[in-house]
Amino acid sequence: MSISRVQELVSTEFPSVSQAKLRLLEKHGIVDPARRANGYRGYSEADVERIRYALRQQRDSYLPLDKIGENLAMLDRGEDPIPTEPVARMVSNDGEVVLPKTSRVTVRQIMDYTAVSAESLDKMVTAKLISPDLSTRFSPRAIEVVRALMQLEQAGIEPRNLRAAKSSANAAVDLIDKVVGPKRAKNTAAAKDRARQDAYDLAQILSSLIEALILQGVEELS
Repeated sequence: MSISRVQELVSTEFPSVSQAKLRLLEKHGIVDPARRANGYRGYSEADVERIRYALRQQRDSYLPLDKIGENLAMLDRGEDPIPTEPVARMVSNDGEVVLPKTSRVTVRQIMDYTAVSAESLDKMVTAKLISPDLSTRFSPRAIEVVRALMQLEQAGIEPRNLRAAKSSANAAVDLIDKVVGPKRAKNTAAAKDRARQDAYDLAQILSSLIEALILQGVEELS
């Protein structure tokens, strides 16, 4: 079957899966689809099941692709994969992982929530993509940042190559602050709440703009 058909089948469980993601799984040896005479990939039912297995392992256990590949190799040999340590997570009714309801989180909590390695986490801190406070604690939002960075790292994009993204984010925050700063300066609870909500609304709009600009650029690559 074609890659578009595989995407269609897998998307019932993983709606955000893309053909680029499927090619990434192939690059890491999760599947090895046959090549047709015309050069296009031809996936089998077994390939689809291996893809589902890999995506579930990433979603449920945050395993890196090399570890998932090792597990699949063991299954191919008729062996049982070594059980992984359960990852501490908080999941809402709709299946979305939610952040801990605390003002700051520790390194241990970040590692428990994301299964990031100490080496990878150190790279992220060194690149200043996440920053601890004086008590070496982080914003809970760092958990989301780490998850995204782990996915990019699996795709071959190292944290050190993402400093420009951090700079762009800081510039966006400065822009938002210029807009909501005067409202926040008013010494009333209502004004501060309004400023906070406006800041989040602007952040969402800017995020949508950046996403659209990136996708526009990607479409122009061909």
